[in-house]
Amino acid sequence: MISRILYIVIYLLVIISCASPIEVKKSEVIFVEEESFLFTGLTEINFDSENLSFSNSYIFALPDYKDYQEFNNYFQIGVFSAIKHFGIENKIEFTDQNEINMRKANKNFLIGPINKKIVSETDGLLVKDRALMLNEAQENYYLSLNNEPQISALTNYLEETEINRVGVISGKSREDEGEQLFKKSWFSEDRDAITIDASSDSESRIENFLDVFESKQRFNKIDEASFAKVNFVPRARDDFNHIIVFAENSTELYRLASLVRFNYGLNYEIISLTSNLQEPLDSNEIELHDIKLVDHTYKNKYGYDLAKSRSFSLGFDSMMIAFAISNNLEGKFKGYLATYELVDGQLKANSYFN
Repeated sequence: MISRILYIVIYLLVIISCASPIEVKKSEVIFVEEESFLFTGLTEINFDSENLSFSNSYIFALPDYKDYQEFNNYFQIGVFSAIKHFGIENKIEFTDQNEINMRKANKNFLIGPINKKIVSETDGLLVKDRALMLNEAQENYYLSLNNEPQISALTNYLEETEINRVGVISGKSREDEGEQLFKKSWFSEDRDAITIDASSDSESRIENFLDVFESKQRFNKIDEASFAKVNFVPRARDDFNHIIVFAENSTELYRLASLVRFNYGLNYEIISLTSNLQEPLDSNEIELHDIKLVDHTYKNKYGYDLAKSRSFSLGFDSMMIAFAISNNLEGKFKGYLATYELVDGQLKANSYFN
């Protein structure tokens, strides 16, 4: 058992030395106001170590290593990267989420568990400023890979840019959870959306959605009645400028975005949440179709490899936020997953636009 633990520690140290995050611009102050939708660098917490109040251990409650080896590896790399970045000197421990010692956890700071059922059973049993759950909780602080920060970032972005009407394209995962949450937060007396189900016959549906089909019909009538050659470029509708795509996977996202561009929708801002996407993304496809992705930042060593990148980012950010909570720090913090606002006992997260 001891040899296995020693092997894991050595393995992580080797990976950390070879795969540390790229150098990025660091914020000089803890309160970050500018470029709220973009990743502009990690927050630099400029506090003298003598003024930090928490000196006990941080205990991470993680899934079973045998079943979640890749997640645990990259999560822990993120944790150790945060420790290095912020100069954290506290003792760090890792434990199985099924074997949490509540008495020991309350004396220290617990980060986790991740399992939704265990979180619900643990939520509220720990002192609020001594725990950070890694799934949705009601009583304790939590940080999660769910779509909540993405929905928040998207609606805030549209509100701040004073958008009142958007186009919505539903793919095969029509009415998925992210789409339902967005519509619930978006629709009001002053705001609406033009929606289309593109789960089948998507080419003709998108053509109709952009009113290109009607434009072509009008041209055909004029062309038939004219004796001269008529030059014609179809014009897409202009009552909205932003199209939000809810795709089942990255392949469908590329295809739907390309159909918008192919049908003369070159000036639309195409936006996609990524909560449904699990496979590595193709940066060339994203750039080719000019798609804005709402997600964590890809400016770390693992970039568009979503599984590794998200696991690393969750580890880094959970360490950062736990450090802030345990030392009674407040303000806005930029991590890899999101920009966080920690004020008056509330923790809010907004994802980035890539």
